[in-house]
Amino acid sequence: MRKRSRKSMLAPARRKRGGRRARQRGYAISVRGSAAMMPVNRAEEGPLLEAARQAGLLAGACAMPEEAEVLLHESQLQRTFADWCAAHVKKRPDIQAMLRLSRSYTSGYAQGSGRKDNRIPLPLAGSAAAVVCASNEEDTLGKVLQQLERLPLREVIVVLNGCRDQSYPVARKHRIASLLHFPDRLGHDVGRSVGAAMTSADTVLFTDGDVAISAEELAPFIYKVDEGVDAALNDLNPYLPLFAQQDEVTRCKSFLNTVLGHPELGANSLTAVPHALAGHLIADIGIGQLMVPPKAQALALAKGYRFALVKPVDVITANRKRPGNTGAGNAVADLIIGDHAEALHALLGTGWTPPSSAGSRVEVALRRNAR
Repeated sequence: MRKRSRKSMLAPARRKRGGRRARQRGYAISVRGSAAMMPVNRAEEGPLLEAARQAGLLAGACAMPEEAEVLLHESQLQRTFADWCAAHVKKRPDIQAMLRLSRSYTSGYAQGSGRKDNRIPLPLAGSAAAVVCASNEEDTLGKVLQQLERLPLREVIVVLNGCRDQSYPVARKHRIASLLHFPDRLGHDVGRSVGAAMTSADTVLFTDGDVAISAEELAPFIYKVDEGVDAALNDLNPYLPLFAQQDEVTRCKSFLNTVLGHPELGANSLTAVPHALAGHLIADIGIGQLMVPPKAQALALAKGYRFALVKPVDVITANRKRPGNTGAGNAVADLIIGDHAEALHALLGTGWTPPSSAGSRVEVALRRNAR
């Protein structure tokens, strides 16, 4: 198996994880069964959106001058929107309906306070944080952090992985960022494990410093895990070719999900960002497993954790081209293929056995060529 650089600091997490013990009481809309996750009825949504705007207008009129300097998760905007949702939204809506409510409330809040505001408050049941890995990303890292500051994250752990450029001063400009600076490269994906060790949030969002993804596209991943899903994945299936044209890495991802009894996940994996994980899942499988994303995914699926495809976010075309990740048989591709072999080895070491196949060859062919 391919060896990775491992730092001794990974062994102890800074704080012991406690599942969902750190809930923000009174902030969440109750979630009880599938009925509680139904979208808001469109016939009722118009008046509710206007009610949200009016409530935001009143709250914004009472905003303190220092509100603009406060991080969203501890702001009056976040607190009052969560309280309003708890009082007026009886069933937790889907994320798109919630984003519309959030925009309406924030629009009224901005009008009432007399200040522009593009933040996205969300009524979360638990705490949320993000981990950003960056390696010489001075051109994009600031944009990545600007989008994360628009979300109710209590902290953003930025892992500067062997940066030789101006990534450090760029990140220092953002108060939400807690920086971990490593002058030498830790190794591919090791930064995620290091960053996860530094937070005890109930939901941890993972993204990279080379692709600026809008807060509107990141919010669904946080929201889905906060609903109760254990892992929220980026659905890259719409961007992939048919099976015959797929590369070895994509086929490895599909194969691993299929042998684990989850063909519905297709070629989607913790290898790709953005994704979000529940804190209790990370604690159970072990923070160190995040160094090898396919192994972390395999162990979690084998334990029965629930994975969901949230939405397609195109990080393929925007991914920064580097000497080691382009061309056939490149170093990154070889590493990921080795990671999948390591994942299977780890599974077999636990006594795991593949589930029996429940489909014909025709069904398998139709499934693998589905878009």
